[in-house]
Amino acid sequence: MILTCALAFTLLAPPRAADAQDAFSCIEELSDDEVRYRIRYIEDKLQDGKKQASRWRYVWMSLWLAGGGGMTYAAVKAAQENPPNDADKFGWAYLAAGSYFIGLLHAAIPAPDVWGAKRIRRQDDSTEEARRAKLRYATETLRKSSNVEGFMGGPFGVVASLTYGVVGGTIKATQWTGQSRGLTAAIFVAPPLLVGLQTATAPRGSIEAYEAYRGIACSSKYYERTEEGPDFDFSVSPAGGSLKVSF
Repeated sequence: MILTCALAFTLLAPPRAADAQDAFSCIEELSDDEVRYRIRYIEDKLQDGKKQASRWRYVWMSLWLAGGGGMTYAAVKAAQENPPNDADKFGWAYLAAGSYFIGLLHAAIPAPDVWGAKRIRRQDDSTEEARRAKLRYATETLRKSSNVEGFMGGPFGVVASLTYGVVGGTIKATQWTGQSRGLTAAIFVAPPLLVGLQTATAPRGSIEAYEAYRGIACSSKYYERTEEGPDFDFSVSPAGGSLKVSF
């Protein structure tokens, strides 16, 4: 079970950035044509990923906020019962608080994968020096976008939501023993399950684009990674079998 979970996490986790050269180190050394090419490259990559990034962010933000509203209504209704149903009130209010927090997190964290291409196009490029400044801005925007997608698609959210569910479920199970067992189970299960689904569907376009861009940033040879995902090699022999996974 441990090996299966570790392999699944490795395959589903966003790719880590390669140890390539610093993308900012040689901007002053590039020719004007190379600067223009790199600006277009970054714009195109961010524009290509904009639709998926926008859909993922705004759909999940709407779902979390709408779910928080529904659970707030359920908590208020439980509080208005005669006598008040404190177990249900706590359970729904606890879930609502977590739902609001994640929804507002979507709104608070910058979204360069959504607005990056548009803002880059607005930068002045009337002179050679202005185009170098534009390339620096574009590179920084792509780097930030990669970092944001790495965070949103990383393990932190799943671990935090699992902790949140365990703490809330334990409080409810011990404080109101035997009451609303279905809601208690939902507190344990729902936060990590939903956040895990959100994490698994998070966009990764900027992560891959920045990794590929660092491979060409200081090179006159334009390189773009085309290989996607891991390679599997399984072989069987009289002595046994072997499975090799190459990234």
